[in-house]
Amino acid sequence: MIKQLIKDIAFDNIKVSQALTRAKLIENQVKNETLKQWINKELEGYEFDDKLLPSYRKIWSTVNLIAELPFGRIQKFAVSLPESFGAKTLDLINNHRIIEPIAVVEFQIENLGDKAKGYINLPIQQTEMLAHLYQEQLDQYGGVIRVANREVGKVQYQNVLEQTTQKLLDTLMQLDSEFPELLDNYHMTKENNEKIQNIVTTNIYGSNNPTNIGVGNDIQQSITTHQLSQPDRELLESYGVDKNEIEQLNEIVKNNTKDKSSLISKSMKWLGSVSASVAAKGLYDKLPMINEFIHKLIQ
Repeated sequence: MIKQLIKDIAFDNIKVSQALTRAKLIENQVKNETLKQWINKELEGYEFDDKLLPSYRKIWSTVNLIAELPFGRIQKFAVSLPESFGAKTLDLINNHRIIEPIAVVEFQIENLGDKAKGYINLPIQQTEMLAHLYQEQLDQYGGVIRVANREVGKVQYQNVLEQTTQKLLDTLMQLDSEFPELLDNYHMTKENNEKIQNIVTTNIYGSNNPTNIGVGNDIQQSITTHQLSQPDRELLESYGVDKNEIEQLNEIVKNNTKDKSSLISKSMKWLGSVSASVAAKGLYDKLPMINEFIHKLIQ
């Protein structure tokens, strides 16, 4: 059964949501809580502030305000807040958390069709709060804001789907390699359970397993990367990243080598800014590659 599931995933014979549902049978055999929790969250969705929310599900996302002006004119502009608003507010405005079940992500991709991006309308309370920040300009031009939306690129949904697919596939392949008769002759010994746990955490969470490292920004972990190599720089350039932006990332790596949480925070902020820059150039197909580069860098 596990071999057939691997083939079905690898050859796109089934949806990822269907594959995760079938993977429940495998989890029931090995009784691994980490795998069970991950599968359930992918199928049922995450909480907004979920510490287990994968980093690739938190994306840079532009918020637009739609101003209605005299004589039927409509003006759309992106919300841009200064750093004085604080990290928490900037995070809420500049980033979108894709917390929906993977089946909803699949639906969004299908629903967008040939469109490069979709829009999520913001609640009226949030719209009014953001509109208030521009009240002086609105009064000057006799305008009003009743609608605000958030942009989400199709490629960003696709990246979530691809990352989830690869994590599931890699986990199943290694389980099958380590335990060829997993469903027929698996014994829950301490050694086998430890092997299962290592396979699951390595493939799903990498070296940043949130179930182990705890919660909070005060946690520090040492890393071995001190600066970007020349091949790394050339790779980022091929993805459409400017040299100045590459140098900014290099400085982040150099100055945060001994503080893993700081490296992650600053790298993700850099990723958000660069994603917007690359998307503005129309290089939407490069965004998943840049995303993957950063996540490998901070693992």
